[in-house]
Amino acid sequence: MADDAGRGGVQDEDIEGAPPALSRTELRETQLSETITVNRYLYKQAHQMEHMLLEAPDLQALLEILLVSMPRHFSFRMSELWLYDPEDSLANTMVGAERYGQNLQLLHDVFPMQDLYDLEPDVVLIDATDSRMFEVLKSQHGIDSALLMPLQDAGSMIGSLHLGLQDESLNLGEAEEQLLAHLAAVISSCFKASVSRQQISQLTLLDPLTHIGNLRGFERDIAREISRAHRAGKPVTVLLIEIDEFEDLYEHYGERRGQFVIRKVAERLSSNLRATDLLARLGRSKFALLIPVSGEVVGREIAERMRKDVDGFSIDDGRGAVLQVCISVGLVTWEPQQFPAADMPQLARQMEVVGNRALDDAKAHGGNRVAQSRLSTMVL
Repeated sequence: MADDAGRGGVQDEDIEGAPPALSRTELRETQLSETITVNRYLYKQAHQMEHMLLEAPDLQALLEILLVSMPRHFSFRMSELWLYDPEDSLANTMVGAERYGQNLQLLHDVFPMQDLYDLEPDVVLIDATDSRMFEVLKSQHGIDSALLMPLQDAGSMIGSLHLGLQDESLNLGEAEEQLLAHLAAVISSCFKASVSRQQISQLTLLDPLTHIGNLRGFERDIAREISRAHRAGKPVTVLLIEIDEFEDLYEHYGERRGQFVIRKVAERLSSNLRATDLLARLGRSKFALLIPVSGEVVGREIAERMRKDVDGFSIDDGRGAVLQVCISVGLVTWEPQQFPAADMPQLARQMEVVGNRALDDAKAHGGNRVAQSRLSTMVL
């Protein structure tokens, strides 16, 4: 005889081991009664840091937060970031990463990061007696303990953030560990999104002919470097560079050889630059070079070296023709102590104007020379 329940309504089925269902009233009372206690200072700082991370406009800003702002924000001694980069995709994406030295490390092998954690990576606080202290934060002395924060994407390690403490004043309970684990998850998510945006952005910031920055990239870079120079109180120099008499060469040899010359000059200009120097193509035969943390003397030395290098460089187009060109260079330097500035975009525009004035002066005196113009008024 068939079961009536099989033909009629569905009977409630008890699941073995499942907790009894709560009524709405019981559920509300349970929710209101369940609380955790967490260090107020740590909670406040972590909450503010989360907002800073989510508002970071690009990868460079995110690295600046993690490696410069974050240790200051939490009153830690220093910050160190390891990132898994097996195919050098991050190395090719990051701009100016060299400025962080050993505090930013790109690893081809994930095992050094995995060895810092248990099988299931989680936030951990280690002290001087832990052997892992010999692996992290090597560039800084006086570190008594370290907070290790794993960065993961879909369960795979993508990085490891290490915060060094000068004392052992940080006490982590279960609630604090959960708070920092949440912050590590936010960092991981922001980092992944920033890398994706940076890779897409670079496609629109590169000159397709020379594979260096374009005008849009230069405008972004000069704004960033001026802001960084303002914070650090360090000078920044800009060189405006143009191939002399390029229009005559273009008309005589044609577009194909003209583009070949531009490409070869760009390669020559790039060949002896420092890792932190930023070269861009602004127009058909015009380039710009950003030289961070360098004043007039260093800027002029670099400009003269580039001018002589191009002047002595014979360009063989592979078809029996040898072309020789020269460049004119305009130089301008901003010294934060001499010219205090509040409007960074206005200062960037003024530096371009003054640099172009110097470039015009070099060309007016026959080319193949370096000319310099100075910011003559206070930038307010």
